[in-house]
Amino acid sequence: MAAGTRVLRRAGIAAAVVLLMAIGAIWWLLAPLRASAQDAAVRISKVEGTSWRPDRGDPLFIAVLGSDARRAAPSGGGGRCDAIHIVAINPQTKSGTILNFPRDSYVSVAGMGTTKINAACTRGGAPNMVQTLKNLTGIPIHYYAITEFTHFVAFIDEIGSLEVQVPYRMRDSASGADFLPGARPMQGSQVLAFSRNRKDTPRGDFSRAENQGIVIISAAHKFRFEANTNPHRIFEYMRIARRHIASDVPTSELIKLALLARDIDPLKLANITIAGSTGSAGAASVVFLAPGDTYARVRDDAIY
Repeated sequence: MAAGTRVLRRAGIAAAVVLLMAIGAIWWLLAPLRASAQDAAVRISKVEGTSWRPDRGDPLFIAVLGSDARRAAPSGGGGRCDAIHIVAINPQTKSGTILNFPRDSYVSVAGMGTTKINAACTRGGAPNMVQTLKNLTGIPIHYYAITEFTHFVAFIDEIGSLEVQVPYRMRDSASGADFLPGARPMQGSQVLAFSRNRKDTPRGDFSRAENQGIVIISAAHKFRFEANTNPHRIFEYMRIARRHIASDVPTSELIKLALLARDIDPLKLANITIAGSTGSAGAASVVFLAPGDTYARVRDDAIY
C-alpha cells in the first residue's frame, strides 16, 4: 500500500479512543478480563511516575494516539503516531480542552533530535511520544491510549454509528469524504473518511487534526447520552469493550475515569488545534508550531 494512502487511513484512527477508554473503564467494573494483546483494538496505559488526584481537583491529561502499526496490536512500538492529541479535563467544572497536533510538526523529539513529531513512536513506542509531548508542552500527562486503524471502522459500526458535526462541504476523492455541512450520522467508513480528509479542507493538515477532535467530541456525546439514558446499552458497551480493549491501569483508577467520562459535558470541550505555519526542513515539508500561551493556559486547569 502506498505511503500516502497509509497516512490518510491512519489519520482518523484516534477518533474512537476516548469512547473506548470510557466504556473500557465501566467494563472493568463487571468483567475483570482483558482482551488479548493480539485482539485488542486499543491499549490504555498509565504514564510511569505520574499520579492523578481527582479528590484534590487535579486536572486530568490523556494522550490519545493513533499508530500506523497496521493489523497488529496497538503496543505503540515501531509504527509512526500520526494522530496526536492531548485530552485535558477539569473534574471540578466537568469541562476541558482537546489539543490537536499536526502530524508533521517539527519539534524536538525525545532521543531523536529535531524532526517530525510523528516519528516519536518509532523509537520507544507510545511512551516516547508521551515524553515528547510532555517536553514540548510542559503538560503532566497521566495516561495514554493508542490504537490503529484496522479495527476503527468495525468498532464504530458495532457501537451503532456516530453523529458528527461537519463544519463545511467536503468532497474529496482521496479520502472518500463527501459530506454536506451540519450534523451527519456516520458509519465507521464515513467517520474514517471525514477524519482523514486533508485535501478538501481550508487548512490541510491543521483542518484534519481539528476534524479528528470533532470526532472525539462526537464520541463523548454518544457515551454520555447513552450512559445516562439507556442502562441496557452499558452492558452492550461492556461486551464490545471486552473484545477490543487491553489495559494495565489499576481498576480503581479506571473506575474514576469512567465516572468522570459519564459526567463530562461535551459542549464544554474546546477543540483547539495548535497554531503554526507550513514550511520546509531540508527536503521535508513540515509544520512550525506557534502555540503562544496555549500550553500554559491548558496546563493550569485544563481549560483553554
